[in-house]
Formats: sequence, C-alpha cells, structure tokens
Amino acid sequence: MALRKWKFFAVLIAVIGLLGSFPAHGQAWPAKPIKFVVGYAAGSATDGATRFFADKIREATGQTVLVENKPGADANLAAEMVARAPADGYTAFVAGNSTHAANIHLYKTLNYDPYKDFAPVTTFARVPYILIVNPDKVPARNLKDFIAFAKANPGKLNYASAAVASRVSVEQLKLLAGFDALNVNYKSSPQAMTDLLGGQVHFYIADIATGLTQVRAGRVVALGVTLNQRLAAAPEIPTIAESGFPEYDFFSWLAVWVPAATPPTVVTTLSELINRAMESEAGKEYLLRRGLLGYPGSPQALLELQTRDTERWGRAIKAAGIQAQ
Repeated sequence: MALRKWKFFAVLIAVIGLLGSFPAHGQAWPAKPIKFVVGYAAGSATDGATRFFADKIREATGQTVLVENKPGADANLAAEMVARAPADGYTAFVAGNSTHAANIHLYKTLNYDPYKDFAPVTTFARVPYILIVNPDKVPARNLKDFIAFAKANPGKLNYASAAVASRVSVEQLKLLAGFDALNVNYKSSPQAMTDLLGGQVHFYIADIATGLTQVRAGRVVALGVTLNQRLAAAPEIPTIAESGFPEYDFFSWLAVWVPAATPPTVVTTLSELINRAMESEAGKEYLLRRGLLGYPGSPQALLELQTRDTERWGRAIKAAGIQAQ
C-alpha cells in the first residue's frame, strides 16, 4: 500500500512538473523574447527606427526584444522568413511598401502572399529620399546643372539603387526630366553608398538617414529631396519639385506585420506599443534628427494603405518602364 502511495505521488509530481513547463492558458503577451526581422541592412533608416522602438518596447514590457537584419531581394527574403514563422506575436516583420505594395509588380513570382500570409500591425514613419552625387564624377551642384550634364552624356551615367523606392524614384525623375542612366542594383543601402563614394556609380537617391550623414560629412553633394516640402532636418536642401518638377513628390513608408492568424489582441497590443514609442517626445526627436516623418497608424489603416499603394506603385512602375523579373 505504501509503495502504491509513493508511486501515486511520484506520478502526481511529474504531471504537475509537466504542466508547469507549458504557459498558462490566456498568459499575457509578451511572455518571452520578441524578434523584429528587418528586411534591410544594419545602418538603414528602417533598421535604426526599429532599434529605437524595440528598446522602448523592452522598457515597457520588461521582455528581451531582438532585431535581426535579413537584407536581400528587395526585402523578400525577410518577408518569406516571417511568413513561415509561428503566428504567436513573437516574430514580426519590418519593411516598407516594397514587400507589401511594389514587389508584386516587380517579381513574377513571390514566395509569400502580401495579404494572405500577414496580419498588418501599424505604420510608423514616412521616408523621404535625397538625390546625391559623387562630386568627383558629377560637376553639378544643383538639379538643373545635373540634368544638363546627364543629357550631355547619354548612356554614360549610372546610378545606385538598394530598394524598390530608390529605383522607382530615379526612374520617375528620368521620365520627367528626359535623361538616361543605367541602374546598378545593390543588396543594401550601405553597399550602394560605398560604391557612390568610391566613384563606381555617379548618383544615388538614398533614404534620408543614409544620405544626409554623407552630405554633412562633405563626401557627397545633395541636389534635392524627393518630398514636395523641405525637411526640418535639412531645410537648406531644395525639393526636386521646386527645382523645376512641381509634380514630383516621392516618399515611402515603413510598417510592421506579423504572420497571419496571430491573435488580434496581440496585434493590437503590439501596434499600441510601437505607436506609443514613436509618438513619444523621444520618438519625435529621433525621427526629426534623421529626417523621417512620423506616420502612426493601426492594423486597419495599414491594410487600407497597403491596398491603395499596391495600385499606386503598380502605375508608377509601369510608367517607369520597369519589367518584372
């Protein structure tokens, strides 16, 4: 009898221990580390902003928050990775309109569905771009002279692109201004910048965080910003619109998604945490210093924006004559 009692208690203790190894039903999120997978390289505007709000989420929740960079194929590689992750809210994808609005027009085959494989969380920033040139390769110091130089050297200029936005922005300018230049595609913005500084390419429309740093250092010359309003972070740089092309107004947006079927309560909580971080005084200051514009949102607002911009980017890509790969 005593032996049976000991066996009973041994089994009971084992069962209790096993149950204790599983999270309790309805356990509050987050209960373990969160990982944000960024579709671009370290040092990019997207990477920097993600690391900012990741730190704020860590402070707010007490949980470890990781940032993993997985650049390549216009952020498609990172999108594929997150699309196949567990839908539990612990793996999120950070990118821009490339993966969820533009790439469907640029790639004949995508290994993910921008709508079916993801649940939208929120937007958090708008990204203006800046046209910069290597001063040793391009003698122009304003947009008018740059276009004149490009027209005087048809087919001889090349430009860097490290994401869909940087390429489409140049193609739109080429279309409006009537000059030609060859695209050289790079895996990341820092790589593109390295070759611009080295003279392997003549010019680059870079995200403002990457480009402005080199402008301030005197290594490149800024000819214009792509947004149709001057930036508070660099008010001395004219817009392309005011330099002769009033219809030119180009920017991209940054956002967060999680795998489809992630619990709606988790999606809402994550959205609120990101918006709270970026709308704080520290968040606003962070964006301002880097020339980014705040763009708070919600899951529904991001879905509507994504749907609208899928059509808008499709028109822009077609007008630029870019063929799907």
